[in-house]
Amino acid sequence: MEYIGWIIGTLVLWGLKAITIPFARAMSGKGKATELPSPGAPSEATGSEVIDQPMPLDGQQPVPVTQKSAEDDIPTGYYILADVIVLGVAGLLIGLVTGSYFIGFSWKAKDWPGMIVFIIASLFGSAIHG
Repeated sequence: MEYIGWIIGTLVLWGLKAITIPFARAMSGKGKATELPSPGAPSEATGSEVIDQPMPLDGQQPVPVTQKSAEDDIPTGYYILADVIVLGVAGLLIGLVTGSYFIGFSWKAKDWPGMIVFIIASLFGSAIHG
């Protein structure tokens, strides 16, 4: 039963991406509403669009176009800052309310600063709780 803090912490880290990504996008200016392009005007590929590729003449298979994740279009500095803010507040609140600390896990290196702040904030919140 002692691993429940790890499981809950990891789920919180993963779930709060729903807040972190839009917050980071807004901080970086990527979330601003822009004008719709006029019909016939060329537009940039965003990674979520289907790109038609002509079949090579030499009979080789075309190289697949990789899809970008929602985090990839946000500058790393803004993403880390937003992640630290969101997870720091969440860790403090969860520690204050439950009186327990939580440890999360992430495979991505740019999630680690937020994860560390989450752990420290939940420790701090649980210490205040008593």
